Amino acid sequence: MKKIVVFVLAAVMLFSMVAVAGAQSEINVAYIAKNTVDAFHATLNGAAKTALDALVKDGTIKSWQLYDGLTDPITQVNLIEDAINNGANFVILLPAESEGSAPVVTRCAEAGIPIVVVNSATNNTEELATAFVGSDDIEAGEIMANYVKELVPDGGKYAHMMGIVGNSAQIDRGKGILNILGEDEKWESVGDFAADWSADKAVQFATDVLTEHGDAIKAIICDNDDMSSAVQAYVNSVGREDIVCIGVDGNAGPLAMVKEGSLGATVFQEGAKQVETAISLIPDIIAGKEVEKNIMIPFTLVTTENVDQYIK
Repeated sequence: MKKIVVFVLAAVMLFSMVAVAGAQSEINVAYIAKNTVDAFHATLNGAAKTALDALVKDGTIKSWQLYDGLTDPITQVNLIEDAINNGANFVILLPAESEGSAPVVTRCAEAGIPIVVVNSATNNTEELATAFVGSDDIEAGEIMANYVKELVPDGGKYAHMMGIVGNSAQIDRGKGILNILGEDEKWESVGDFAADWSADKAVQFATDVLTEHGDAIKAIICDNDDMSSAVQAYVNSVGREDIVCIGVDGNAGPLAMVKEGSLGATVFQEGAKQVETAISLIPDIIAGKEVEKNIMIPFTLVTTENVDQYIK
């Protein structure tokens, strides 16, 4: 019964928005960012600004406002209340955590506010969100693990530097790695380390790993490129260029390292395309049209062979 009430409220809200959209749009979009500081999300936020400004210019929406989630689910939960109080009646959310950011989606559903979740999912996205646009992070983990296997066919020990524990990307990239290396008796994990997407923390953990395991370490797999590029630079500096480091995102710095040969590869995530695709759904959603519930943008392995396609 609760679900029925939620969706009736959403339908009423959409009908009201359609009624005013024909004259003057009254759609106010709250863009709740994961953060505004790291390179990957700076790219997403920049793409969002361009796309949302265009919708304001053509009259599809009245206004939009960016809210900085500070990579903190509690902050994001508080921000949805601020956004609603400020008149937001459409939400774009880039979650900080799968479980911790879920109340944002619940609040929107209860208030009848359409919400499109981008990049990483909350644990209630499938049930309550209007749509999700992202990439399959299990695929990203599998791509990284297969790359490691290809470069080091004899196997060895590896370490996994995780993002913030509880984020869906952290969870699923770890699953992908285990799908490949966990099933290969040539490989042994020395641990999953809570590096929190941080280059500094990843390097510190890598230092500890090399001190303990020495030459047995053959790969350090990271959930993002901030960590992988920093760890690769560190192991190179201590004479361990043989260690394979790889991460996800394909930011400018790591791509430059791949180009020059100091980093073997990255897994490119089309973050800008994710957020642009999410925002492109807004006109259809406010018009009451049915939209695709889950839209996945593929990952791509980037090496020296194809890096020029991705360097801007």
